[in-house]
Amino acid sequence: SGMPSEELPNIRAIVRSESEAMSVKCDLGGMKMEGGNMAPIALEWLETVVVEDIENAEALRSAFEGSGSAILCDASHNEIVWRDGDDTDNHDGEGTCSISVPMRENNDLSKRLLAEIDAASSCPSLRRVILRSSMGLSSGVSKEAAEAMGGEAALAGPREAEKALKSSGLEYTILRLGALTDDGGNVPLIFGVNDAILEKRLDSTTSQRPPILSRADAARACTFLLRETSAFKGLTIDCAWHPKFGRSSVGSEDAVNAAGRQDLKKAIQKGVFVW
Repeated sequence: SGMPSEELPNIRAIVRSESEAMSVKCDLGGMKMEGGNMAPIALEWLETVVVEDIENAEALRSAFEGSGSAILCDASHNEIVWRDGDDTDNHDGEGTCSISVPMRENNDLSKRLLAEIDAASSCPSLRRVILRSSMGLSSGVSKEAAEAMGGEAALAGPREAEKALKSSGLEYTILRLGALTDDGGNVPLIFGVNDAILEKRLDSTTSQRPPILSRADAARACTFLLRETSAFKGLTIDCAWHPKFGRSSVGSEDAVNAAGRQDLKKAIQKGVFVW
């Protein structure tokens, strides 16, 4: 981010298991050889807290204790399944896809998110929450658009989470994301409201592929919103990769330079107040 290490905020990752904690440490810090074995590189600003049982309300509340802000995620492990084959509409080489929803894991994560919102609402130090939600939830969304985002199986959880957060008394911003990929980040973003980006995408293509973005860029957008303490308070904002760019753009000089030049605050303001 270009921020001096001494100015980086402390991050506490609340995870479901020791293996998930190890994965977070490795992803963020990298690995090193230690005593003949690979081990994660320790980061002074990263703490992991394992809470396996969401019925343990006290453990969840304790995990949020002392936090000033939080990013809460919906069932973000819903999988994009890319389909090969001829696609006459596929001018950008992106292919067609569907959203695969692992039902048991999806239900477990949705219940956990509701428990996390409840725990966060009882934390006196917590000032702000960013909820990572899903496109397809606006009141007037078309059936086709909702189905493109996985249908009711994928949308029921984030819908309940948004409702719970809005009634929690917490200061919040909701970021409704397009379908998530595991590609790299640093691709320019587009913002909107009321599923306008989703509906426009489906109206302009026959592939029924929803807008997409990588998990890395979703994290980048959430982190930016977390730093904007008041500009987008109480808003629900849609977010995806800019339609000029796609999976084939990841890592390209054009995409990286454009993302570096993009003023996210102005892009969000334009998307929220122009759509």
